[in-house]
Amino acid sequence: MPTTIVCDVYAENRTTNQRLAFELKAPLPNSDHTKVSKEKLLKLYSMEPLKVDMAFYALPYNLYGRKEDYAWPFPGRWFDMKHDPVVLIGDEFWEKIGGVGTYRAFIDAVNEICAEYKDLIYREFLGIEPPPHGLEVKL
Repeated sequence: MPTTIVCDVYAENRTTNQRLAFELKAPLPNSDHTKVSKEKLLKLYSMEPLKVDMAFYALPYNLYGRKEDYAWPFPGRWFDMKHDPVVLIGDEFWEKIGGVGTYRAFIDAVNEICAEYKDLIYREFLGIEPPPHGLEVKL
């Protein structure tokens, strides 16, 4: 039966010709949204012919710091957040999209822009409250 899957980000690596799909979530996703994302990934991997080579569940920012410290319980009902290879958290996502150093470049750019845009990026893209003005994001 024909079906269409819409993911948050689709990217093609022109060097390797890999087709990548990403479901993006804020750092503290709820269980029902995570379930829907997992269903999308399973559907993508079940398509014939395959439309993507890899599909990922990604959190562009990890407020816990390192992946092994990630402790928000709700997405854990659907993914092993610390060990599942389809789960990308923080730098893993950015470097999968743009290569080594992309996450550092993104954080540096966020810290350089004016407060108005910095707050907007934190709230609208990262899904978290910005730190008090004068403080920078640390890796």
